Amino acid sequence: MKIIKERIQLVSNALIVLILFQSCRVYQRENVSLDKAVTEHKRVKIKTKDGQILKFKRILLDNSQFYGVKKVKGKYTRVLIQPNDIQSLRRHNKTMSIIYGTGIGILVSGFVTFFIIITSWNGPSIDGSIRSPN
Repeated sequence: MKIIKERIQLVSNALIVLILFQSCRVYQRENVSLDKAVTEHKRVKIKTKDGQILKFKRILLDNSQFYGVKKVKGKYTRVLIQPNDIQSLRRHNKTMSIIYGTGIGILVSGFVTFFIIITSWNGPSIDGSIRSPN
């Protein structure tokens, strides 16, 4: 019974790690201008000069003012962005987000499967035949 509880706990911890990494977003290393962010319509991460991190679904240009669009309580809101306060502006890297999310998930599930097989295998029998895990 103790072994079953340990395995259930291991599997549940692995699933928690999988869920956490599925929601990760990766941003590109190079900075882009606000104008380029407006034309690309991608998620962006802005770091201000005072160290504040702002994440937006996209950047809009309206009446020569830049706005970040974010979802607050199920509704989209526009936040005014001051170009002089921006230290860095990075675009969302969708490809790497997918690779990290699925790659780490596959790695963790492979490790858990390997660990369960190794801990439950009793080795080959005396007659040389291999027994399945219990």
